[in-house]
Amino acid sequence: MVDSFTLCLNGERYFHRMARKRLTPSLDLLAWLDSMELGPKFYWKGRDALEVVAVGSLLDLDEVPQFDSGNDSPASLWGGHAFSPNSTAKDSLWEEFPRCAFFLPKYELVRQGQQVELISHALNGAVEEIQIAPAYFSTSQVDIQKSEHFPSQEIWTALIEKALTEIQGQTFDKVVMARRSTHICSSLINPFQLLSKMQAKGGIRFAIQLSKRSTFIGVTPERLYRREGRKLWTEAIAGTRKRGQTAEEDLQLEKELLDNTKERSEFNFVKTSIFEGLKPHCSTITHNETDDVIKTPNVQHLHNPFVAELLPNSSDAQILAALHPTAAMGGLPRRSALEHLLQFEPFERGWYASPLGFVSQQTAEFAVGIRSALVKENALHLFAGTGIVAGSVPSKEWEELEHKTSLWRNLCKTVS
Repeated sequence: MVDSFTLCLNGERYFHRMARKRLTPSLDLLAWLDSMELGPKFYWKGRDALEVVAVGSLLDLDEVPQFDSGNDSPASLWGGHAFSPNSTAKDSLWEEFPRCAFFLPKYELVRQGQQVELISHALNGAVEEIQIAPAYFSTSQVDIQKSEHFPSQEIWTALIEKALTEIQGQTFDKVVMARRSTHICSSLINPFQLLSKMQAKGGIRFAIQLSKRSTFIGVTPERLYRREGRKLWTEAIAGTRKRGQTAEEDLQLEKELLDNTKERSEFNFVKTSIFEGLKPHCSTITHNETDDVIKTPNVQHLHNPFVAELLPNSSDAQILAALHPTAAMGGLPRRSALEHLLQFEPFERGWYASPLGFVSQQTAEFAVGIRSALVKENALHLFAGTGIVAGSVPSKEWEELEHKTSLWRNLCKTVS
């Protein structure tokens, strides 16, 4: 059955056709996406168990989608933008990724519960059928032959000391400094297969490939926001401790995190930035009175959820601009912290720590692209950041980066 709609998007009108077909529930969506020659590609598995692969493009945008009056299409566009979308890239590592990119896919495979559905799209023409065949990953090992951190630990220490001097001088209260670790492997890396091996309990699993040479993958603990109609959910996440080897040790580390003055100070910055960012766009904003802890397979963080009611004319572009980057990704005050990063962070973040996800008229959801890796042929580039506030110790912050990237490294074999 083919349904017809009017898609009114970013000032343009399209005749949108959409066909749906049930598929076998045992289909491995990520392996199927890997098998497709057609691009671009997007993979999403949310906390609510919604799993989607989107492939092929009928429409490309270099700005956040905005649905106009008269739209009755349920179409979702997939994509995101760079950490600093309005700045010039510092290096060429992310050259295959535009500063902002969204696309309307030609095909989507959607798993909800035990059902898998193929959704085929067409604009101003007929829907093209596609045959879906099962796909599987072969067994393979990623062997790391050479590794390098950028910046090095010595330069990192100097950068953190510089940031602490700025904090002492009240230039800003907090800045999030990041590191890129490049691992050269013995053979080409299959990014989708590598992602399939990653534990995702409590996280959002994602992959975006806009060129076959470069794929950004991750399992992030952080949702930037989810919108259903005018209702919005977001969350504050900051502070880090590793997971314990035993339940008793894990609880002790959780208590240490909750009781730590430095971590609580950093977390309060994050909560304040979310509230102040959303306030102009919402009629109500609430969050829990008591903070809790969210746990991933290798680390745990302070956490507090927010619920808001959006004003009638608030758009997803406005929400993204209000929330990104949070104090957990950039710093506080935002402007002075970002100016510091643009001047002193010695590499291009690209889409690391950036919003990526989907937008439709009724629903939108964006994850924060952390716990992530950029795969380029035989190179695995890992990214991680840590919040610097008064009292931060460079060696401890470096150790936190090691914890945050350990799950990816543990999927690989290091060859000396």
